[in-house]
Amino acid sequence: MEMLKPVTDVLETYIEKFPPPVKEQLTKLEEKNPAFKPAYVVGGVALIPFFLVIYALGGFKLVINLVGFVYPAFKSFKAIESKSKDDDTQWLTYWVVYGVFNIMEHAMAFVVMMIPYYGLFKMGFLIFCYHPNTMGATKIYTTVLKPYVVPYIVREKKE
Repeated sequence: MEMLKPVTDVLETYIEKFPPPVKEQLTKLEEKNPAFKPAYVVGGVALIPFFLVIYALGGFKLVINLVGFVYPAFKSFKAIESKSKDDDTQWLTYWVVYGVFNIMEHAMAFVVMMIPYYGLFKMGFLIFCYHPNTMGATKIYTTVLKPYVVPYIVREKKE
């Protein structure tokens, strides 16, 4: 630990130059996990090249697709392995809404290209759909898809 002392001292001087809200968040983070602030700063800075490589490989479109796919896929795998059926329903609903959204996006590509900041809106929409506090996919399914689309797909057999 003594070998790192000069490095941590330099990082502490840089941290002191951060804006107050950033320093406040670092202090809160340090209270939750009693490590030292420079480790969080170095970790955050180390992620920048990773995100730049991701951006260079596919641009913002790849970032949006990763946001809409990685976390939901992870939670879907966990839901498959769990005993509860509620989480299965949530993630199946998400994938249905995600699929319908992507089909509509590709069908309406000429309109989508004209919307400024569309990528940010799409990312926000996808996060809204899968975030546990909003459960947006379930809301969209019950208010839009279930009353207007499902009756044409799932028809009751008449006896």
